[in-house]
Amino acid sequence: MTEQKKVLMITKQFCPYCVRAKAVLDHALDGKYNDQIETVVREKDEARFNVLKDKYQFLTVPTFVDLSTGKTLSDSKEETITPFMKEALG
Repeated sequence: MTEQKKVLMITKQFCPYCVRAKAVLDHALDGKYNDQIETVVREKDEARFNVLKDKYQFLTVPTFVDLSTGKTLSDSKEETITPFMKEALG
């Protein structure tokens, strides 16, 4: 059984902001949280993407969802992603 991820990262293919957000996770945060983040790509799972969009009411990607609180962040900047991840994942 796989461990439940604590954060969702909702993205689309060919999205420059999603690429930038992934770079923040990989470089600015040194991949520290990557094993705790599940990525949902719209083009690979349209049905789940739409369910998540209805549930969390986001308008843009990338969107991060803290699954324990339901808090969301729609941004790709290091200065907003870093505190969100620290709050969600410690």
